[in-house]
Amino acid sequence: MTKETEGNGCQQCKKGPPALPEPLAALREAVLDGRVAEVEELLANGQSVDADFGSGATPMHMAIQEGRVEVVKTLLARGADLTSVTRAGWTPGHMVAFANNVEIAELLLAAGMSLSATNIHGHTPLDLAKTHNKAEVLALFKKAGKKG
Repeated sequence: MTKETEGNGCQQCKKGPPALPEPLAALREAVLDGRVAEVEELLANGQSVDADFGSGATPMHMAIQEGRVEVVKTLLARGADLTSVTRAGWTPGHMVAFANNVEIAELLLAAGMSLSATNIHGHTPLDLAKTHNKAEVLALFKKAGKKG
């Protein structure tokens, strides 16, 4: 285990999710549970696609962490910021590298995700995929890097 991934809750903190006011808490829960229609409704009613759920984690970070492909698609369609960073400097690219989710990684790459962003430890998404032996995403990132 590394300092980046130790502890319970999200990978960037050891406290678990922070208390949030409604309807922000409702958005977080809908994202985590993969309830796409509810996510769409909350966004349509004024919740930010890049809302901060605490420690800089956005709906995109959480959807990636939970492997919620359809939520990721919804957030991308709403213009989610792929350069948003958590307190630990993790972009959606770092999250998908650690999650080793090829389907989401392909969506993010197609939407313009950067493979060169570094977290607070100086690691890129490619570095995380290598360090944590995330072979499927690592192969995809290497292939994408040769094209770009």
